[in-house]
Amino acid sequence: MDVRDLTPVEIADLLDAAYLADQGEPGDAPDPATRAELADRLGCDEDLRAEVWGAWRDELISEGRSVSDAEYWLDVEFAQPCPEDWLAEN
Repeated sequence: MDVRDLTPVEIADLLDAAYLADQGEPGDAPDPATRAELADRLGCDEDLRAEVWGAWRDELISEGRSVSDAEYWLDVEFAQPCPEDWLAEN
């Protein structure tokens, strides 16, 4: 799966699935390659990250889930600093 072809809402759905998997919830989590691509993309594209976070935050709020826990996970545990070679490739 190439995350460059996904909308922010579609990325938010994948992010939610990854978050739930990391919390021990059952479901269809993205495979390791997709997770790595998502982490790189969100770590390198601040505008996209803001759009995705907005979409995901709305989903979390509508479901009554913790926004602060999810934001911490995204900022500290999931998204990685932008790899130097990523910018040249994308």
